[in-house]
Amino acid sequence: MVPTNSNDATPPDRHDDVTADTSSLLASIVNSSDDAIIASNLEGKIISWNRAASRIFGYPLADVLDQPFALLFPEGQLPDLATLVKLLQQGTPIGQFETIRRCLGGNELPTLLTISPVCDHQDILRGLSMIVRDFSEGYRIATRLTQSERHFRQVVDAAPNAMVMIDGRGCIEMVNTQTEIIFGYNRTELLGKTMELLIPERFRKHHPGLRQDYFAVPTTRAMGSGRDLYGLRKDGSEFPVEIGLNPIETTDGIKVLSAIVDISERKRQEERFRLVVEAAPNAMVMIDSRGYMEMVNAQTEQLFGYAREELLGKPMEILIPERFRPQHPGLRSSYFATPSTRAMGGGRDLFGLRKDGSEFQVEIGLNPIHTAEGIKVLSAIVDISERKRFTDELSRRNQELNNFAYVASHDLKSPLRGVDQLATWLSEDLVGKIDADTDEHLRLMRIRIKRMERLLDDLLLYFRAGQLGGTIEHVDFAALVRDVFELCCAERPFNLELDGNFPICPTHKVPLELVFRNLISNALKHHDQASGKIHIRASHTEHFFEFAVADDGPGIAEEHRERVFTMFQTLRPRDEVEGSGMGLAIIKKTIESLGGSIRLDGNHPRGAVFHFSWPRQVSRQLS
Repeated sequence: MVPTNSNDATPPDRHDDVTADTSSLLASIVNSSDDAIIASNLEGKIISWNRAASRIFGYPLADVLDQPFALLFPEGQLPDLATLVKLLQQGTPIGQFETIRRCLGGNELPTLLTISPVCDHQDILRGLSMIVRDFSEGYRIATRLTQSERHFRQVVDAAPNAMVMIDGRGCIEMVNTQTEIIFGYNRTELLGKTMELLIPERFRKHHPGLRQDYFAVPTTRAMGSGRDLYGLRKDGSEFPVEIGLNPIETTDGIKVLSAIVDISERKRQEERFRLVVEAAPNAMVMIDSRGYMEMVNAQTEQLFGYAREELLGKPMEILIPERFRPQHPGLRSSYFATPSTRAMGGGRDLFGLRKDGSEFQVEIGLNPIHTAEGIKVLSAIVDISERKRFTDELSRRNQELNNFAYVASHDLKSPLRGVDQLATWLSEDLVGKIDADTDEHLRLMRIRIKRMERLLDDLLLYFRAGQLGGTIEHVDFAALVRDVFELCCAERPFNLELDGNFPICPTHKVPLELVFRNLISNALKHHDQASGKIHIRASHTEHFFEFAVADDGPGIAEEHRERVFTMFQTLRPRDEVEGSGMGLAIIKKTIESLGGSIRLDGNHPRGAVFHFSWPRQVSRQLS
C-alpha cells in the first residue's frame, strides 16, 4: 500500500467525526464541573442543566426543563430578565456576584453567580449561560451574610438609581445593576477600585479632600450643592448627575452609600425651557419661594436697565418701588401657599422700578413651575406705560366727544324748534293765501326739522350705546318681545310668531328692549305690503342666547348687508322713509359692548333675518 501524503485532503467524514468528538468532550466537561452550569433561551426558560446543577439545587433535569430560571432565586436576588438581556445585548458582561439561591424544599443558601451571553456564529444573542458556585464551608463562614445584610443588598440592587458604597479610602465595596447600566462597567471592574474611576479627570484631584471632609462629619445630604456634578462612563463620555450621600454604620466602620441619578434628560429640558424664556417677547423673571431671582431674560435686562448678573441671586424687591416693598413678602407667601396661573394684583395698579430709579406701570402674569427643587414662579412682566397713556387719552377724547354730542343735541334743538314753530305759524296764517307748491315746501321743511331732531337724539343715543344697561332686572324675554311688538304694530295687521325656548333670567333690560324695538320697527317700516309676518326664533349656546328676527318684506341685497350697520345709512331716499339711518349702528354698538355680535342674512323666499347673540351671564353692570 502507498502511504497517504500528509498534505492530502481530509476525507469528507473526518470533519463530522471531529465535530461529534468535540461536542461530546464539551458535554463531558460541562457535566464534570463542580459548578452548576445552566443555559436558558431569551424567554428565560431552562434548556440545559448539568449534574452539578442537580446537586446544588436538588432538582433533577426533568423537573426544571422549560421552567423559568427565575424560580431558582428568591424575588429581588436577580435583575429582571429584560434588564439582563439588555446588558448582554449591549456587550456588558455580568461578572461574578453574590446572591441567594432557592433549593428544592425551599432552603435559601448563599451563592456566587456569573451570567454570560450565548451567541451564534454571527454574534447574535440567543440565550443566557449561568454558572452557580456553592460557597465552600470555610468561605461561607468567612463571608456569611446576616439576614439584614442580605435584605440590604436586595434593596440596593433593586433600587431604580445607581447605588455605590465606598469605604473611608474611597474604594468601591458594592454596586447595583443600575450602576452597571449607567456607567457601562461590569461590577467586577468596579469592586475594589477607587470612586475616582467614575469621576471626570478634571475633578479628581479635589475629590479625596472632599471625601475626607465628609467622613469627618458624615450626614445624609446632597453632594456638591450649588455645583454641577458629572459622571464618567467607561467609554469616556460624561453626563450630568445628582448624588445623594448616606452614611452607613457597619462593623468595619463608616461606609458611604451614594445614590446617583443621571439627569441628562432633565438638563436638556431645562435648556429648552431656558431658550423659550430667553426668546419670549416680554420680560420673564423666575424666583424661588424666598423671592430670589434664579432666571431672567434679555427683555428683563432691557426693561429694567440691569445686566442679568446684577439680578441673579438678588431679591425680587429690587425691581419694586420702595413704597410697595413691605407688603410684598406676605403677598408672595400667600401665592406660594396656593399657586395658580393668574394675573398679579387684580384691580390694583402695579409699578416696576428701573435701575435709574424711574417707575413705570406694568402688568404681571404669574405661572407656578414645578421643579425637582420645589415650586418656582415664572413672572411675565409687560410695560403698559404707553398703553395707559393711550387709554387715558382715548378716555379723555371719548369724554370730550360725549360732551360735544350732548351739547350739540341740546343746543341745536332749540333753534330747530324755533324754525319748526315759524313754519307752523306760516302754514296757519297763510291758509288759502299760498299755492300748493309753497304749502308742500313748508310741510317738507317741518318733516326735515323733525328728522334733524331725531338725528340729534340718535346721535346722543349712539355715543351712549355702550352705557345703556341701567339696573339688571329679571326678564321674561318672550313677554318683552310681545310688548315691544304691540307697541310698534298698533295700527297694522302684522302677525308675530315666536319659536324656540325663550329664557327667563336676569339681564340688562333697557338695551335688550332697544335692540328688539329697532329690529321690529325696521321690519314694519320697510315692509312693502300692508300686512306681513315677523318670526323670532330663540336658541342657546354655552355662553350666549341666540336670536333670529326674520320678516317677509322686500329684503336687503347682499352687497348692502354690511353697509346697513354704518352710521347715517339708509337704502331709500330720506324723504320716503322716517329715521336718521343710525338705528342699526346703535344696536350693533349696544350688542357688541356686552360681548355679543349681530349679522344680517337673507330670508327665504323673501325678506331679511337679523341674527344676534346676547350674553347668558351678566358679567358687569353698565353705567
